Amino acid sequence: MSAGMNLEEGKLSKIELLESAPHFSFLNFGDKNVLVVYMTIEEFLPGDPLIHEGEIQDKTHFIFEGKAEVVKASAEGERVSIARVGRGDIVGEAALQPNLIQSTVVVRALDKTKTLCLPRNAFEEMMIDTPQTAFKLLFDVIRLLRRRLNETSNKFADHVGDIIVDDSQQDEQ
Repeated sequence: MSAGMNLEEGKLSKIELLESAPHFSFLNFGDKNVLVVYMTIEEFLPGDPLIHEGEIQDKTHFIFEGKAEVVKASAEGERVSIARVGRGDIVGEAALQPNLIQSTVVVRALDKTKTLCLPRNAFEEMMIDTPQTAFKLLFDVIRLLRRRLNETSNKFADHVGDIIVDDSQQDEQ
């Protein structure tokens, strides 16, 4: 199947995916029934981009199978892998915010990857039709972003600590 094509999955299979996916454990069954109306299932083959750099982010992907790599251009223009994501991770979450934002990264499937996809326009409809479910989803995305920021801060602190140790060892010589 080609990249990004919606699988012809019924509502029941989407509910089963929501039930099994760690992203949605905070939602009750009624909220999950609401959410499946707005989501699609997308499948990506190895090498296929889930998110293209420079394009407006208009979809949020909740990964439930497979792995993907997040790649960013360095200041020198070199492509650098900055993260690997998989089951339980979210990419493209900027699509859920009010302002349209261009992606600054490429997210590319490393192996066969399946996502529950929430298009921006569907999320906007959900905010009007069922705001309680939309806000629950937003709060969970904020929780995941906070976790991601903490992990990044810890890695940065470890890296800076290593640099300081290296500098002090060179000063002793």
